[in-house]
Amino acid sequence: MRDAYERIISFNQNRDARFLPMKYKLMVSSAFRFFRGSCHLFYEDLAQNQTWDDQTVAWVCGDLHVENFGSYKSAQNVVYFDLNDFDEATLAHPTWEVIRFLSSVFIAGKELNLLEDDLKRIASTLLNDYLTALQLGKAFALEKETLDGILKKYIKDVADRDPIAFLNTHSLLDNHNNRTLIIDNKKYFAIDSREMKQELIVKFQDYLNSLNTSISESNEEFEVKDMALRIAGTGSIGLTRYVFLVYHNIEKMYYLYDVKQAQPSSLSPVLKSTQPEWKSEAERIQTIQNYMQYITPAGLSHFSFQGLSYVVKALQSEQDKMDFKQCVEKPKKFTDACHNMAKLIAYAQIRSSGRKASASVDELIEFAKQAQNWKSKLLDYAYNYYQQVLQDYTSFCKAYAAHQPTNPQVKK
Repeated sequence: MRDAYERIISFNQNRDARFLPMKYKLMVSSAFRFFRGSCHLFYEDLAQNQTWDDQTVAWVCGDLHVENFGSYKSAQNVVYFDLNDFDEATLAHPTWEVIRFLSSVFIAGKELNLLEDDLKRIASTLLNDYLTALQLGKAFALEKETLDGILKKYIKDVADRDPIAFLNTHSLLDNHNNRTLIIDNKKYFAIDSREMKQELIVKFQDYLNSLNTSISESNEEFEVKDMALRIAGTGSIGLTRYVFLVYHNIEKMYYLYDVKQAQPSSLSPVLKSTQPEWKSEAERIQTIQNYMQYITPAGLSHFSFQGLSYVVKALQSEQDKMDFKQCVEKPKKFTDACHNMAKLIAYAQIRSSGRKASASVDELIEFAKQAQNWKSKLLDYAYNYYQQVLQDYTSFCKAYAAHQPTNPQVKK
């Protein structure tokens, strides 16, 4: 008997138990959140039930759903829209990337009250968008100057966001004009050990200054002012994650850094293709992200502490992900919002082609030309798996409720 609840509990058993209730509470909040938090289920199932043949190997981000596209600023302060989560990134079959994306289209579309017939048409349209872009064999960037419609306004809003206002939502000034992080015990949590906190501050400050390539005589441009535990996303909750408040002594400005623990990809147990050897999981994530994105986010690097590796990047606003609320009961708007996402999948595979045993551009083009051999099977699988997710979500919610402690009756 299929037991999604036990599989999820088992997968997360080695994570920080303090924060797992938050993850599970988010996962029962909607079928899409459940899908986001159970990437490992998807690939365990896919490896057993795939109905089409795909011998091509390409770089994939691994956890590609409609909310893992978003806007971010580069080191040059230019805003881009691209794939933006590479925790599960690895060398795998390109159809695996596409099928997870299309499954997410069905699940997200249902929550937007779109009809299933409309969703089937949308999925087919997006698959064609991907294949057309792949056959062109050329990757493009998505910037506000090259976009129109819903995405153009979205990127403009991100570009116009006030950095000081953003900083003030995460930190505050005390009476001595010193800035500290806001510990709200919802997103940010204090670190219990003062000694460990101080050691982390020293290590991360030294790390940032070691990256300094400026002509400045000072080797202490960066000064870490504060840090905290951070909770964000869904799938990564329970892994160690920090936010660092950093002051740049030359620019006289504050910056926020997101530092997230890296772990092996959820695809690893089911992969048959030979993978490159990496010095750390964080090196894997950073390297593949650099392959697949047009421009990487500001501050992207990797850092090690006490035997764990972490991916480092400038903290981006959680508002920098697409808000699909305006697509409720509007299939055309939803199609328009996802249209560029489908093309970005192709662009990312093209950019990373030929790197460390991945298929060449010509091989990817030929792969796309042979789509008639697997296209209908891919669409059928995405639709059927969407139905499976709804069933798993329902059973997970029931099991979750059954495992919650019951409150004693209050005596009147």
